[in-house]
Amino acid sequence: MTVNYDTLIALQKVLAQMFEIEDKIKDIPRDLNDKEAVLQKTKLDYLDLSNKCDSLSNEVEDIYKRYIKAGQTKEEKEKQMELTTLSREYENLAQEIEQAKASEQNLLKVYNTRKKYLEELQMKLQISADIVASQTQEVEEETAKKDSLIAEQNQILEDIKVQRDELSKDLPNNLLFKFERIIRNKGGVGVVPIHGFICQGCHMELPQQFANDVRKDEDIHFCPYCSRILYYEPSEEDEKFEPSIHGDTHLEDEEGESSSDFISSDDNLFDD
Repeated sequence: MTVNYDTLIALQKVLAQMFEIEDKIKDIPRDLNDKEAVLQKTKLDYLDLSNKCDSLSNEVEDIYKRYIKAGQTKEEKEKQMELTTLSREYENLAQEIEQAKASEQNLLKVYNTRKKYLEELQMKLQISADIVASQTQEVEEETAKKDSLIAEQNQILEDIKVQRDELSKDLPNNLLFKFERIIRNKGGVGVVPIHGFICQGCHMELPQQFANDVRKDEDIHFCPYCSRILYYEPSEEDEKFEPSIHGDTHLEDEEGESSSDFISSDDNLFDD
């Protein structure tokens, strides 16, 4: 079977575009899912920070109440001291006043430290809230336009499929199936020339008789090494292999080689 290699080359470009669009359609919800996962983690971090702020706020409030109470106790003891006439009672009150002063000062120090830490956490909480709001808006926008983006890409895909069908209308279904798999597996390049005996897809040297069969263009030939479809393209390399190009294949016979001895490592790629 002979084929128009210019058509195959045009078809491989269309197929590469088709697979790119198909991958893009798959990536649209995947990107949104990734953003939703990030948002969920940000919300959890915000909730954890909020709980810490609430707990610390209650702690600071309790410390402040104890500080106020210590001050009140000190003032009460000072008033009692002014009224007492007993030496022993005066000494006890003086000791209690000193203890109240020490407690008041210590509580004030702890209060100021914890309050400062609370203010820092509250600033972080506000930053986290802003991030949550920004990410939430982004996810909502992505969700809103996801369907339209997919519809847009599907329309592009349908247009490309029309081109594919037009270019492949004369190809057997099994060949088209194989060619599509080659394009997807070989980075968008499924048909390449040979220069001399060298495949320009994988740059491996081909068996002489096999290369000559490719030049005859009587059938479709797949590279036994990279599985791509081969066609002959004149090049400077032909001069190095002039005897074999003109049909002198006795070297192959002496070495016991033939094109049938070479089976592609990707042969299962072409099983129907």
